[in-house]
Amino acid sequence: LPLYLTVAAVFVIVGGCLLAIASRTDELTIYYQDCVTAAPTDRFGDMPDTHYNYEFHKNKTFDVAPQWRFVDDKNDDSAERGTCQIRFPVPEDIKKTVYINYILDKFAANHRRYVLSFSEDQLVGKDASYSTIHDTAGINCKPLARHSNGKLYYPCGLIANAMFNDTFPMELINVNDKSNNYSLTNKGINWHTDRNRFKKTHYNYTQIAPPPYWEKQFPNGYNETNVPNIQEWEEFQNWMRPPAFHKSAKLIRRNQNDTLKAGEYQINIGLHWPVTEFNGKKGIYITHGSSIGGKNTFLGIVYLIGGCICVAMALVLFGAWFMSGRKVADPSSLSWNQRRG
Repeated sequence: LPLYLTVAAVFVIVGGCLLAIASRTDELTIYYQDCVTAAPTDRFGDMPDTHYNYEFHKNKTFDVAPQWRFVDDKNDDSAERGTCQIRFPVPEDIKKTVYINYILDKFAANHRRYVLSFSEDQLVGKDASYSTIHDTAGINCKPLARHSNGKLYYPCGLIANAMFNDTFPMELINVNDKSNNYSLTNKGINWHTDRNRFKKTHYNYTQIAPPPYWEKQFPNGYNETNVPNIQEWEEFQNWMRPPAFHKSAKLIRRNQNDTLKAGEYQINIGLHWPVTEFNGKKGIYITHGSSIGGKNTFLGIVYLIGGCICVAMALVLFGAWFMSGRKVADPSSLSWNQRRG
């Protein structure tokens, strides 16, 4: 009984603390996958209710629709093109550190064949041969290992080829006072230990070619100056860590020095990564996080449920002891006082 009650008390206290921390975490989520087809082109218009969600603990009823506008790129005839300009209100200060994430929904990055399609030798900087990246058992770059011109893909495999490439700016524009734009950085957005895994390649640029879906970024292939240094490319390092579920968020910008003041801000996102072909969604997710990460009540609820189960078990044991257990220090229970048949 004391053991169950002690565990129950610990679980309830921890669960309550986790829920309290989560309840004070502010965040906003805006989906923009329909920007090309649904957003106005000549003005800013309100986004549908299904495309945004606010969570501000001091202003729980706040519900002002963000606005969007699509700026077309006449030189690009692809389905996903141009720039999506999004204006969103911030009703209260978001304390530092502020994190800007992109969200992908219904993208099956946990597919078994997908998560095994990369070359660890390439990631650690080795000039691996075709047989190494293509024929290695288990983890290999099938079916994206070599270009039709004979050059090896770098980086090879399905994960790198599918890298999210919508472009995010290095600042949020303050709509009412552009002298107070909110600066962002793409440094420090990943685990610092990633630098021990990802290394600058030893390939010569004449040996390699960019993956097929990178052609817009490298229209003429690689040269002496543009081969990506993946040891410094933190967005790539984050992408190469596949999520466990079909919905995921990955950090792409941050600001650890300044509070995001209340006001109206604009973010301009270059559109390159299509999702409509698999009925997916993509969006931005802004939060200040907390000591347990983003706003997530799941862990706190699990602890509370665990505490309730322990209390229930204690009650069951107490009832069993009360109804059928023998009295403490009862002399009649001694063996020599038992009635023998």
